[in-house]
Amino acid sequence: MLRSYAELLRLPGASAAAVPAALARLAGTMVPLALLLALVQSDRPVAVAGGAGAVYALGNAVGGPLIGRLMDRRGPASVLRITGPVAGGLLAAAALGASRAPTGVLFAAACCAGLATAPVGASARAMWQDLTEDEELRKRAYAFESTLSELLFVLGPSAVSALGWLLGARSALLATAVLLGAGAVGYGQAGIVRRRAPMPRRAHEPGGAAGRDTRRGAAALSVLAAIALTAALSSALAVAVTVALRAQGSAPELAGSLVALQSVGSVVGGLLYGARNHGGSTFRRYVRLLVILTLALAVLPSAVLAHRAGLSEAWTLVLLGGLLALSGLPMAPAGAEEFQLIGDMTARHRMTEAFAGVGSFIAVGGAVGSALTGAIADTAGPVTALTLPAACTCAALLLTLAARRPIAAAVAAAREEDRVRSATPDPESHSHEH
Repeated sequence: MLRSYAELLRLPGASAAAVPAALARLAGTMVPLALLLALVQSDRPVAVAGGAGAVYALGNAVGGPLIGRLMDRRGPASVLRITGPVAGGLLAAAALGASRAPTGVLFAAACCAGLATAPVGASARAMWQDLTEDEELRKRAYAFESTLSELLFVLGPSAVSALGWLLGARSALLATAVLLGAGAVGYGQAGIVRRRAPMPRRAHEPGGAAGRDTRRGAAALSVLAAIALTAALSSALAVAVTVALRAQGSAPELAGSLVALQSVGSVVGGLLYGARNHGGSTFRRYVRLLVILTLALAVLPSAVLAHRAGLSEAWTLVLLGGLLALSGLPMAPAGAEEFQLIGDMTARHRMTEAFAGVGSFIAVGGAVGSALTGAIADTAGPVTALTLPAACTCAALLLTLAARRPIAAAVAAAREEDRVRSATPDPESHSHEH
């Protein structure tokens, strides 16, 4: 299994780009907790500390697609040379001013840091398009990326906790800032990234481009909404498990460990899925995985029902943990096919922007899922709360199936646009040559 992933990293230039990209992405998963702990340790109210993390996430959701578009049009290296130090510097300023700066200044620094944080993960996914033309290797690369994302979301908060314990929370935020800036700049200096040519949109696209863009936009919106729903299930699950533990008298603090079991399952599932070749179209594979994920999540409420039927608290925790780990197995594979489907629907000159847009929808979906589940769980109880993740996935499945024809048309249009662009010289670049 590991040899199949080693084959990816042996592609010329892959490891030199993947390592600093992973460090930048790790820092991105560290920022929310690092901000929270740094401000709380500086005697700020928890509401202020949480708000700083929220405005960072909001800035990142808005800025990611915009910077992604710049990276597509101007080349990633030139953009990362600016955004990396700016984002890292703003976070460092927030760390240094954590105890003395006015709240508004801290919020502004956090928001601007989010706006300036480049979508390195989106660019790394787009990079595989340049590294290989082999479709099977690309599928494996998307599985690798999704599995890596799951792993980083486990490692990031753990790294913040360790740094905070050893050096203090403000130093942990400073280290996060340095890692974010250095990782982005290091990724931008990798050979394969520096050689990626700018791909500006042409003044005269092939005929009918406007109509194709409209249809493709509608199809992409359907898939992005489905992705937001699957992101909502993750946030909903954390809230639902907390509610379930509180209802049965267990320590709510165990929720983090139980939800982490799902992440472990997701990492294992992603590694196994990416190591094998899978037939059929991306759409069919994605739909199949959504069905499996819906069924796996639908059995989670049985743990609460078993406890009500007389199962002991300890065995209920074991049962819930096992069900969460099993439900995690299809999560990273589904994430891999999500990005593969968006990639199939997107022309190469828009790839980073498109993948960054996925990140924004994931952020929005996660925030909505957490808030909605919290509101429902207070009145409806733990069984209903644990049903919501499966409901989110089922809604994503139905939405994807309803958009089947537009998605197929968008895939065909993207392939045609790539073919036409590769066969037709850009008049602007041609004039520069002379």
